[in-house]
Amino acid sequence: MSHLVDHTLVVELAVRNPFTGKVFPRNGTVFAVVDTGYEGFLLIPGDVFEELFSELESEKRELILADGRKLISRGVYGEVLLGRKVLEGFVETIEGLDEFVTGIDLLKSFRIEVDYCLKSVRLKGCR
Repeated sequence: MSHLVDHTLVVELAVRNPFTGKVFPRNGTVFAVVDTGYEGFLLIPGDVFEELFSELESEKRELILADGRKLISRGVYGEVLLGRKVLEGFVETIEGLDEFVTGIDLLKSFRIEVDYCLKSVRLKGCR
């Protein structure tokens, strides 16, 4: 499910470690901000990353921000539960992050229709 929250596009999702079966949140979903400038799959807060993926060896990656600054992320491959779809991709975190952020790698499987006049959002799978 997707929404506009204060004119910000968000999607409802849950994150799962495919190796341990741990899911966050345990019940329900969280809002993740849609960021079309982020080319990755999913950014999550550090405490959630530790809760779900602490047993796995993480990989470091460099992220380049729009202003040219560079950040180092760490991540692992995980799953996103989005409605009835299960999507696999690189789930990462950066220091100080306190929200969930979806990127192009996750969104490329969907058609997104946003109508700010009607305050409506439709998210539909490509297939």
